[in-house]
This record gives sequence, structure tokens and C-alpha cells, in this order.
Amino acid sequence: MSDVVGLPVRVRVVGRPGCGRRTVTRVLRGAGVAVVAPTAAADLDVHVFAETLKPEDRRALTRSSRPVVAVLNKADLTGFGGAGPVAAATERCRLLGESVGVPVYPLAGLAAAAAVDDRILDDEVLGALRTLTADPADLGSTDRFVTGEHKLPDAVRQRLLVDLDLFGIAHAVLALRNGAGRAEVSAALRAASALDGLLGGLEAAAAPVRYERLAGLGSATDEAVAARMAAAIEVVRAVGMIVDADVSAEAHLRRAVAWQRYSRGPVSRLHACCGADIARGSLRLWERAGGVPEAVEAEP
Repeated sequence: MSDVVGLPVRVRVVGRPGCGRRTVTRVLRGAGVAVVAPTAAADLDVHVFAETLKPEDRRALTRSSRPVVAVLNKADLTGFGGAGPVAAATERCRLLGESVGVPVYPLAGLAAAAAVDDRILDDEVLGALRTLTADPADLGSTDRFVTGEHKLPDAVRQRLLVDLDLFGIAHAVLALRNGAGRAEVSAALRAASALDGLLGGLEAAAAPVRYERLAGLGSATDEAVAARMAAAIEVVRAVGMIVDADVSAEAHLRRAVAWQRYSRGPVSRLHACCGADIARGSLRLWERAGGVPEAVEAEP
């Protein structure tokens, strides 16, 4: 069983050409996600798009044969004003997600890549960014940054754009002005990029995959029952449900009864199975705490 539990959830990055699939792949691998080739067998799809969902994106999302998460890449280009482009992109993702019934997350891909790849924030890049803290350049547009008069060599400016783009440059410079070192700049870029929101979404989407693996084993050992219960709890929590974490005998029994009733209600097959596994695991814990199964079974 440990072999099955330890297998990573395999992720395939797909989407239309030009939307940043390679960047998103690099980001996810840098964050520790098991990304496989687009043609390889996978457990979960990450569908990358830019600006908005086109008809072909919608078809791919609604017809996917496996769990799928959509990523609005280049979220830093969504628009300025208000709380900033990523905040605007987050709201756009919410609306798009409602329209297709698939979770959609924003990502500022280049900033995220710089946050997870130590090779990007090297001495040359950090030195150039520190120069910009003391001698600001025009970050109003790519052309103005490249062609404006500045002490940074053209090649260095081009590299900053390739590696960070204007959004990443601005956030890195702000962090440095506040006294940040390399690690703090990386953390600032990670936060600005919305990477952690996407990773959380992938964890939620992967929960049913991990559960189905365990549910298919069919073992009734204490270890198997506990593992299926833990995986089932991940699934229901991923959709916002609360599972009582109290470890008292009374709480175990209360949880078992509640989730057994839930499993018999008008819920999907997946959630019915999860409810039953949470109930089964809770009863096993209750028995260990001194509960008597016969007494429960005898009650009307």
C-alpha cells in the first residue's frame, strides 16, 4: 500500500500554442509538481490559456477525460488600477470558472518561474535590480524600458524583461527597496505571482485521484482503513466541507454517524464513498477508544 500512497499525481500541461505552456511547466516542476510530457499518461490536466477562454479552450475543459484545472497565464497583463492586475485576473478567473464548471487560477508565469528557479535571480540580475532601486528606469512599457536612457546596458535590460518582465521587475525592485535579500525577493515574486493559489488548487484537484488509488486496494487492515479515511477527508475538505478533528471517543462516534448519513444522501458516487470511508475509519477509532460496536448496531 505504501507504494501506491507514495506515487506522485502525474500532471500534464496542455493548452493552445503561445499561451505559456513551457513557462507553466517550468514553474510547476520547480515547485515540485510531477509534470509529465503532454503525450504521456497523466492523472490530472493543467490547461493553460491567456486573456480569456476561447471556444477551443472551453471544449477541451468540458470534454476532458480526467480532472482538469485551468490556468490564466500572464495574469500580470490583465489590467492595472484597483488592487492590481493579479487581483483583476483572480476575479476574471472566478467568473470564467463559473461559466465552465472548472477551477481557474491566475498565474504571473515569469515572476513565478523566477521564484522557484534559483538560476534566474543570479548576481547579474540582482545587481541590475539594485541599480534600479537607486536609479529608476521607465517601467511604463516594454519599449520605454528598453529604449529609455539608463546606465543599465541594453543586454541586461533585455535579460530582465525575458526573465522577469515589467511586473516581476517592479515587484523585485520594491522588495529590494524595503531591504530584501535574495530569498526575500524570491518570496516577494512568489507571492505576487499567485503561485501558491494555483498549487493549492492542484492539491484540491489531486485529492480524488489519491483517494481513488487507495479505495481500489480493497484492504480492511487498520492501516488501509486509516489511509482511505485520510484521503477521503482531503476530498471533502477540498470542496469546502468541514470534518471534525476532535480525537475523543465521543467525537469519533459522532463523526461516524454524521458521515454515514451523508454517504446515503443525494451526493455523487465519489462523495458517497468518501462519506462511508470517513464513517468506517471513525468507527475503527471509536472501537480503539473502547467503543462497543454491538451497542451501536442494536440501537433503533
